[in-house]
Amino acid sequence: MLPAPGDLGHRRDNAMLAMQQKETELQAMVKAATDAARQAEWDFHNSILGMKEAVRAQFGPDSNAAQAIGYKKKSERKRPRRCSA
Repeated sequence: MLPAPGDLGHRRDNAMLAMQQKETELQAMVKAATDAARQAEWDFHNSILGMKEAVRAQFGPDSNAAQAIGYKKKSERKRPRRCSA
């Protein structure tokens, strides 16, 4: 016995709605995971900046330690020159 035409459409409609619901839930999970990853990146970035400031505070802006983490020594910076008119 074949299903009634309306019954078949109703089952397909339910399947379609279920798949759309699942898609929406997965999109929300992806967005939440993306937000969590971005927050972790910012936390890491801010901890590195804090570490750099701690090195400069402990050893000074003209130290080899400051240079080792990527800063330029204060004594090696070019001083501004006056333009002669």
